[in-house]
Amino acid sequence: MRDILMSIRDRAIELGAEFGEVRLVSDDRTGMSRQDGKTDRMSSGTSTGLSVRVLHDGSWGFASTSIVGSDAAHSCLGEAIAAARLAPPAEGIELATVPAHEATATTQVEIDPRSISAEKKMGLLRTQEAEMLRVAGDKAVNTTVGLSNSVTRTVVCNTQGAFVEQQQTRVGFNCFVVCADGDVRQEGYESRARLAGWEEMAAVTPDAYGAKAANKAVELLSARRALAGVFPVVLHPSVVGVFIHEAFGHNAEADLVLAGESVLEGKMDTQVASDLVTVVDDGTIPGQWGSFAFDHEGTPSQRRPIIDKGKLVGFMHSLESAGRMGVAANGSARADGFAQRPIVRMSNTLVEAGETPFEEMVRGIDQGVLFQDGRWGYVFCQRGQYTLNAGSGRMIRNGELCEMVRDCCMCGMVLETLHHVDAVSREWDLPTRGGGCGKNGQGMPVSFGGPYLRVADMVVGGQDA
Repeated sequence: MRDILMSIRDRAIELGAEFGEVRLVSDDRTGMSRQDGKTDRMSSGTSTGLSVRVLHDGSWGFASTSIVGSDAAHSCLGEAIAAARLAPPAEGIELATVPAHEATATTQVEIDPRSISAEKKMGLLRTQEAEMLRVAGDKAVNTTVGLSNSVTRTVVCNTQGAFVEQQQTRVGFNCFVVCADGDVRQEGYESRARLAGWEEMAAVTPDAYGAKAANKAVELLSARRALAGVFPVVLHPSVVGVFIHEAFGHNAEADLVLAGESVLEGKMDTQVASDLVTVVDDGTIPGQWGSFAFDHEGTPSQRRPIIDKGKLVGFMHSLESAGRMGVAANGSARADGFAQRPIVRMSNTLVEAGETPFEEMVRGIDQGVLFQDGRWGYVFCQRGQYTLNAGSGRMIRNGELCEMVRDCCMCGMVLETLHHVDAVSREWDLPTRGGGCGKNGQGMPVSFGGPYLRVADMVVGGQDA
């Protein structure tokens, strides 16, 4: 295949392309799940294909094929060139130049998950399911456990001289339970997802995840609803992760900035947060769900500073967005499979640790809420308006953690929230649950985390006192 990929690259230059890229992707996946004590789904499959992307006469062209061979690859190139010629010229496309890299990167694994039998994998799910039912008892009304593993090989060859190959192995599983008491229903969720082999799953103890998920759901049945109002809040690292990814991270993707769809447009080198806040996106952290060696344009992954002590210092970039902004590309372009174009994506998005002990953060609050167990969030990037949900929380009264609360929701304007951060903890965590981020119809593995953050005032949804 090397000769085929390089011939496509060379032919793109001969046909007058300013830039040409061919990407080969092969994927081998297995998944299974159990629901309410029964095997629900088992699946496995492989896919292989390649895509060609060209910049020709100022326009992009893209084509893909699931037929891997010389004739199909050259036909794909012809289709990409034809697509570029049919497109109207784009304004101001200038790609950043990246030093040529020729390298191979492979996830270091002790046990290839493809070598593990379906019976053994299902045994892990049965064990976690049994733990959920043991803890939840007759309060459990629905249980779901799932497991997946994948081995993905990606080769990128382009006219800037890149020829990089990486093979990534991922394993993960999740436990979900719904418990009921009368009219009250609550859920618990736990998961583990790593860039690693089956050894990660083999190390999981029987009571590690299923029991935790069930405990959460059972405890929340007797919790009161969070108070509604404006309070100082403390955000757990899992909530900080969801916030920094959803509410802020998408705003720092350079393609959205260039499209006028980010609240950060025009704010480079200005104060966008409290000077206690430092944010990075780092795709190089070993074993993390969102890590990778090279992006899908052949640019090395790296640590990308976004906010430094409150000041906006950078965005996540593709070759195109970096070229248009006159900065260096930083390895943030990824595509979901061979049939999609690379677009700007987050990897592992983090808030860095501060200096305040968690207990001291809580002591400084007369009445407030600790948000725990980050679940989901949504942001309207152009306005910077967001909503964030947490699975549980604790009321804070007179500087002490008090009763558990449920149905925790907060909302606000992302830059206002960041400016109102008045303490950042020494304690820091990057949860291993992993996550999937959707953008433009493409999903991508990501991770997120950080320290505890204290926000001086926050709109909290719940019920009146």
